[in-house]
This record gives sequence, C-alpha cells and structure tokens, in this order.
Amino acid sequence: MQSKLRSRAKLIAEINMVPFTDVVLVLLVIFMVTTPFLFQGAFQVKLPKVAAPSPSLPETITITITQGDKVYVNDVETSPDNLSAYLETVVKKKPTALVMLNADKNVSHGTVAGIMSKAYQAGVTKLGISVELGGENKQN
Repeated sequence: MQSKLRSRAKLIAEINMVPFTDVVLVLLVIFMVTTPFLFQGAFQVKLPKVAAPSPSLPETITITITQGDKVYVNDVETSPDNLSAYLETVVKKKPTALVMLNADKNVSHGTVAGIMSKAYQAGVTKLGISVELGGENKQN
C-alpha cells in the first residue's frame, strides 16, 4: 500500500508550466498595450495660432493639346514640330517655372507622351499633368 502512495506522490509533485506561461504572456500583452498610454500625457504642448498664409504658386507655363492635336503654349498656337525650340526660349525666360500639360481626354496617349518628350528636350525640369477633380470615373 505504501508503494501506491509513493507513486501518487511523484505524479502530484510535478509542476505544470503551461498555466504559468499563459499568465506571463497575458501580462506581457497587457503591459505592451498600456505602456504607450502612460507616456502619452507626460507633457503637453500648446501650439501657436497663425493665420494660414496663401500658398505661393510657382510661375507656370501651360501647354494645351486640343482634340484636333493643336498645341498651344501659354495660349499661343505652336506647331508640334517647333514646340521644342519655342519652349526652350520660354523656359530660358522662366527657368524655375512649372510646366502644366492640359490635354483633352480624347487626345491619344502617344501624342501626350510625344509632347512631354519635346518638353524635356527643351530643358523642362518640372512637368505636371492637369486633371479635373470630382465627378465619377466614367469610361466613354
């Protein structure tokens, strides 16, 4: 009978580590979640109020491509063949100007890419494409 008690005592004497690791992991998660909240209110900064300045827009040069593939630079019609030379003279007068490309939505992608290439050849370093904001994205 004593041998039965001794074998039972050996089984009961073992420590089960699974609940201990579960508790440690739960505490770790709790500390990780609450730590940012402890330091969030450590200091307060009152930011100064200023009037919002009007944005200073850079000088712009506008290239417009109409549906008939007519090209205008600042509302002056220019042939696509002479575009590089004409843009070069305009860019020399305003070297920091932003060139905005306005192309009709029915103008082919190849035409727009060709005009962009000629603009880069003329020394344009800042080129943007104008789009109309708002409305639904419809494909016609």
